[in-house]
Amino acid sequence: MIEKNLKSVIRDMLFWYARENRIIFLPFHTFLLLLWIMSCKLFLKKRVINRDEKPVIAFTSVYFNGNARAVFEYMTEKLEDKYSCYWIARNMVTFKYLRKLKKPVVYLYFPFTASNLVVNTSVLVTNDSYLHFIFGKKIKTVQLWHGEGGKGASKPDIPGIQCVPSQYIKKRYIELWNIDPEKLFVTGYARMDFLYRYLNTPRRHLLRELSIREGGKIILYAPTFDVGLWPWGDEYKGFEKLCRFCKERELTLILRLHPLAKVSKRKLKRLIKKYPNVYLYDMAKEPDTMKLLAVADILITAWSSIDNEFFLTERPIIYLEKDKEFFVEGRGKMKIPIEYRAGEVVSNVEEFYKALEKVLTKGNAYKEKQRRLLRLLHGQVDGKATERVIQTIENYLRGTI
Repeated sequence: MIEKNLKSVIRDMLFWYARENRIIFLPFHTFLLLLWIMSCKLFLKKRVINRDEKPVIAFTSVYFNGNARAVFEYMTEKLEDKYSCYWIARNMVTFKYLRKLKKPVVYLYFPFTASNLVVNTSVLVTNDSYLHFIFGKKIKTVQLWHGEGGKGASKPDIPGIQCVPSQYIKKRYIELWNIDPEKLFVTGYARMDFLYRYLNTPRRHLLRELSIREGGKIILYAPTFDVGLWPWGDEYKGFEKLCRFCKERELTLILRLHPLAKVSKRKLKRLIKKYPNVYLYDMAKEPDTMKLLAVADILITAWSSIDNEFFLTERPIIYLEKDKEFFVEGRGKMKIPIEYRAGEVVSNVEEFYKALEKVLTKGNAYKEKQRRLLRLLHGQVDGKATERVIQTIENYLRGTI
C-alpha cells in the first residue's frame, strides 16, 4: 500500500512538473533542488537568529492563489515593517506574475538569487504539504490547506501546525485521523475573505477585471480533475453541447478546469473559439478562484472544496456525480459527509439539463441548507480570517503555542 502511494505521489509530481516545464530540464532542476536542500541544511544548522531583525516568512502554493496568497498579500501590504515575506514560485507563470507585481519572489529551481531570504527563513506558510522538506525540521511550518472538499482524503501531513476553518473541521481531523488537537487552530479560511469582499464589490468592476462582457446569467463550470472536461460519454462533444445550450439561452459560460485535468488545451481552445459567450480561465490566466465564484450565478462542480465556499453567495449549485463509489470509498475518509451537498445532484446527461433548467427558472431551492452548512463548515465568515491566521503565525513565532 505504501509503495502504491509513493508511486502515486511521484506520478502526480511528475505530471505537475510536466505541466509547467519541459521534461528535458528535469535532471537539471532536480540537481538545483538538491543543492537548495543541502544548502538549507548547512546554513540553517549554524544559523543564529538576531531578535532585532525582521522574521523572514516564506509562502508557497502550486499557483499564486488560495489561503497562502491571502495572507501573503496582507502581510506584504500592511506588515512590511514587521516581517520580510517572499513567495516560492513553483512555475515560471507564478514567478513572472509576481515579478510584474514587484512582489518578493524566488523561483523554486533557482533560489540562489535571494539566498539571504532562503537561509534566514523562520516560517513556511503553505496551501499543501509540499516543500517543507526543503528546509527541514529547523523551520516552523504553518499548513493552511487549499480547501475542504467532499471527496475522501488520506491522513494529512502536518509537520507543524494547521489552520482550519471551523470547530467542526477540527473535530473531524481528530475523529478521523487522531490528529493532535494542539496542532489545529480555528481561524477560518483566509481566501474566504476575498469572496466576502468581492460580494460587496459592484459586479461590473469584477467583470471588467476579468474581461467578461456584461449581460445574461453567468454559469461557472468547474469540474474536478476526476471528471476531466465532461463526465459522461465523449467529453468534448458533451462540453460543446453545454456551450451551444448557453449560446442559445444567452448565458455566459466560464470554464474553470482543475490543474490536474488531463485535457487537450489545443483541442479545447479550438472548440471554445466558436462560442464568444464561453471563457476559459485556468490557474495560469486567473489564479483567484474567489473572483470567479463572486461573479457566477450558478456553479456546476463535482465534490470539490469550492462548492461549500460558494454557499456564501446563496446561489444554485449543480453537483456532477460521475462515480459515487469512487468519491465515497476510493479516496479515503471523508471530512465532509455526502449528505452535506446543498444543491441539485445529477448522475447523467438527462438529469443534468433538467436540473439546469430548474435552477435557471426557479432559482436556489437549497438556500437555507447552504446557510446552515456554511456556519458549520466555515464558522464565522466576517472578512477577518486572514487576521486570525496572522495572529496564529505570530504566536507560533513567539513560541506561545
